[in-house]
Amino acid sequence: MRMQHAIRWRFVAYWTCGFFAAGLISGYARAQAVSQSEAQFQQLIRSTEGPDLFRAYCASCHGSDAKGHGPAAGALKSKVPNLTVLASNNAGQFPSDRVRSVIMGADTVASHGSREMPVWGPIFHQIESDVDRGNVRSQNLVKYLESIQSIAHPAAQEMHVSKPAAATSSGPSGAELYKQNCAVCHGNDLKGNVPAPPPFKERTPDLTALARHQSGKFPAAYVTSVLRSGVKVSAHGPAEMPIWGATFAETEKLDDAQLTLRITRLVNYIKSLQAK
Repeated sequence: MRMQHAIRWRFVAYWTCGFFAAGLISGYARAQAVSQSEAQFQQLIRSTEGPDLFRAYCASCHGSDAKGHGPAAGALKSKVPNLTVLASNNAGQFPSDRVRSVIMGADTVASHGSREMPVWGPIFHQIESDVDRGNVRSQNLVKYLESIQSIAHPAAQEMHVSKPAAATSSGPSGAELYKQNCAVCHGNDLKGNVPAPPPFKERTPDLTALARHQSGKFPAAYVTSVLRSGVKVSAHGPAEMPIWGATFAETEKLDDAQLTLRITRLVNYIKSLQAK
């Protein structure tokens, strides 16, 4: 009787310890999953521009030219696809919906095997200042991929042919450039000065105070250098601000003169709105 009682208590003790250990393991696994999830969500960049998104999330595998020869490609089980031939592999039509589904995680690509490609949907849809720019990011990334196809989309060819030469040569104004590329971070009034979402650590700078911080003289050469070459700006941390010179040249195939004109217009626009 005593032996049966001892065995019963020993079984209860073993069962309790096993249950406790399983709970610890389960809790550790959940903590790891949460930690990995949080680490993933810290990858969001501030820019919503297609070229910036491609460089931040895709170039490591697909390469800066999108042809599948990025530095991380060799570590994957399957060959990384060439993203510049998506249209040519689809009878000349760029598969926008399909590409968007793959990027956002609603679909898988056979060449990636068991979904080696990250799911960017949850990252792109992170809330920034009560705004979800996930759809904007996915749309801009898809448009960028369409723009670098080795065989242009027929509709894009027609638009290029019908576009007036004057509009092509003149390009957008400084105000239009700012609205398209800068307002998302610095605000429509250029004053920024709001808490930046991760991974930014500081507040976005007030671009209307650049002259005031330089004894009333607008630092045109410095601003030009930042926009064109990506000079480090302390408020943005290590090169988190897009390098607009490279972006403009890459996405619109601008020559040096056209690029200089575009940067100059943007700089002059910022200069025109300096606080007195």
